[in-house]
Amino acid sequence: MEIKKLQELEVFASLLTKATEFNMLKPYHNREDMYTAKLFFSGYNDLNLAVMDIVKVCITALYAMEESGDDRKLASALTIAEVLQIALDLMPMEESQLLDNCYKLHLKLKEKEAESE
Repeated sequence: MEIKKLQELEVFASLLTKATEFNMLKPYHNREDMYTAKLFFSGYNDLNLAVMDIVKVCITALYAMEESGDDRKLASALTIAEVLQIALDLMPMEESQLLDNCYKLHLKLKEKEAESE
């Protein structure tokens, strides 16, 4: 019986070693027990829309919590807070500064164009 279990474990270990399905998590800077998961977006607009959707879902959940007399409100509120933190982490803050700079340049160019007319 023990030999059969060991053989089954060896077969399982062999399958696990060759597995190609473990693609979501990647080791995080060679730190033990830390992994990253990548998200893919087609651009900044897509990223912003995803963040907006996350915030909208959280708002809806908070309104639903207000209407229910559920005892699990604290756990739900903490979950919503965690999801909102993810949304904050996804916000492209450095890129926003670039957009501000582009806007200022746009205003300067429009001003110069108006002066030349």
